[in-house]
Amino acid sequence: MLSLAPAQLPGAETEAVRLKDLSGKVVEPLANHGQKVTVLFFLTTECPIGNRYAPEITRIVQHYKDQGVTCHAIYAHETSVEITKHQREYKLSVGALLDPELNLAKLTGATVTPEACILGPDGEILYRGRIDDRAVKYGTVRLEPRVRDLRLALDAVLAGKPVAKKFTQPIGCYISFPDPPESPLPNQEK
Repeated sequence: MLSLAPAQLPGAETEAVRLKDLSGKVVEPLANHGQKVTVLFFLTTECPIGNRYAPEITRIVQHYKDQGVTCHAIYAHETSVEITKHQREYKLSVGALLDPELNLAKLTGATVTPEACILGPDGEILYRGRIDDRAVKYGTVRLEPRVRDLRLALDAVLAGKPVAKKFTQPIGCYISFPDPPESPLPNQEK
């Protein structure tokens, strides 16, 4: 059973997050630029589960780009060269940001790649978890998902409705933290 109290990113920390894109330009991914929501995709170049999601991530980015949704791919441990190669190889159309200090993963509670997080313009975490239920467990993948969690959450938010399931357990490769982060959203009860 999940306990899902809404979480809000701390204001000062949110505004202080500045990351570099692949060209070295500083980007403030959590700043409010008039978008309805921001979607963060936590990725790594080496995760086979995340790499299988590349086509769906691209479809999501394309489908929602004209609906007030800003998307960023967040990479922690790779270089610009590795990320550029990864984005080209997997035809990812989402802008990549380098987060070597894992600031966004720590702030949002993301622990796995691929993991998605929807943030409202005020920093509220509206959804965090899997893209869909295609990955059943590590090593077991469905051909087609039964539940498209991220799309359902985005559709609800854009329609002005509450997200039915604010947290889902993602399946993938663990993000390597020097010290484990404290999640603003609880994991499953034991």
